[in-house]
Amino acid sequence: RYLIMKAKVSKVFISIITGLLGMLGFQSCNVFGGGMVMYGTPHADFNVKGKVTDEDGKPVPGARTVIDSYYGWTDDLGISYSNLDYTDTLYTDSQGYVNAKAMVFGVSSHITVTVTDIDGPENGEFEEKVIENLHMHKVKDGDGSWYGGAYEMEFDAVVKMKK
Repeated sequence: RYLIMKAKVSKVFISIITGLLGMLGFQSCNVFGGGMVMYGTPHADFNVKGKVTDEDGKPVPGARTVIDSYYGWTDDLGISYSNLDYTDTLYTDSQGYVNAKAMVFGVSSHITVTVTDIDGPENGEFEEKVIENLHMHKVKDGDGSWYGGAYEMEFDAVVKMKK
């Protein structure tokens, strides 16, 4: 009998404590008047489109195109930092186009595109082309919360024939 009574008291006690902790937990989300606490990660949509052509304007199919997106900031001492936020390796289609779409966790401060001919003499041999400090353009506003909006960037890369 003592064990049954102890089990009932324990069950009631646990229920009361669970209820109180639940109420305190909900209250803590707005205890200082700062609004509800949100869970998630800041993010934005990212779209890079590009075309790779030779010096005569002909498309270069099968070229490896590496897109590196950097997020930069400056601290209180004026020191600038840069962090690689997103990278993708794509290959141009038969018309020389690439298109990268992704969700990123920060707004890119600059983008570097590196185009490399990897098929050898098949379509002609081209020098590597690096385009630096490209910038994204905002095309859609965020929602005022975690979603930062949509950003796009387009590039044209003209590659030179190796001599």
